[in-house]
Amino acid sequence: LYMNEAQTLINLEKFMSSVCRKDYYWKDFASDYDQWLDDARAIYDEELEYSPLIQAYFDLMPERMDWYDQGVFDNHRVFKDFQTSLRLRQKCFLHDFADKVEDNLDELLTYFDQLVGKHCKLLLVRVDLYYLFEHSPTIRQFDRDIKKLVNRIQNRDRMFKNQVGYAYRLEQGGKSKGYHCHLLVIYNGSARHKDSYFGQEIGNLWRDEITRGCGYFHNGNHRSHKKYYESFDLLGIGQIDRKIEKQIENAHTAIRYLAKPKKTHQYLRVRLYKMREFSKAVFKPSTRSQPKR
Repeated sequence: LYMNEAQTLINLEKFMSSVCRKDYYWKDFASDYDQWLDDARAIYDEELEYSPLIQAYFDLMPERMDWYDQGVFDNHRVFKDFQTSLRLRQKCFLHDFADKVEDNLDELLTYFDQLVGKHCKLLLVRVDLYYLFEHSPTIRQFDRDIKKLVNRIQNRDRMFKNQVGYAYRLEQGGKSKGYHCHLLVIYNGSARHKDSYFGQEIGNLWRDEITRGCGYFHNGNHRSHKKYYESFDLLGIGQIDRKIEKQIENAHTAIRYLAKPKKTHQYLRVRLYKMREFSKAVFKPSTRSQPKR
């Protein structure tokens, strides 16, 4: 039986979130809990790290539970303590996540400014990489696919020739989005021009080669998409010239979205040990002495 791991995790989290509500009737917990048990067993992997609400569900599975946890199901006071402690753990988790997002943002903006200092022109390409709902992968498969992609970017083969930098953020969305990746690839703008074409090529690589037909993509550099932002004078991707202040400012806004999502609930509910939700290339200063500007 095929199980959609990403969706099951969201379902478990929603359930445990409702359990934490003050108006939840504690005597329903045992029977409500059992309804998700088969799904939970189908995806549980003890080597992975889960967000607090989900980990709490797994810790109460009969085969994992300590004898003293049984009270959560049949003692009102124990249940109340469980609720309080779980609410706090989730709150701390989200707080840490928000802090990390701010750090990532600072890092990315610094990195971008270093690239601007080194190149007169940059070409920014933004592609969002997804999986079809019916082919939603496990987190392990997602991790393998992302590693393949990063490997291709770093090797600068084919469509990545002349890339001078990259950054990406891994997220997990609700119903149809599942695990996905927001990718930014930065090219030397003096050597490369066709940003819409590169966005398309990167998307094709993801869809046809890396995920073997299980993925799809959104090319942020598509002409129609760029036209929309241009009409508000907000276009911050494509060709960026460091002499044009407004372009740099718009680029900052565009990459800000990459590091800091508008939706706070897009964090990964599960991670492999040491897996990074946000990553970028390391800036290599120019070895040539720079002409003074």
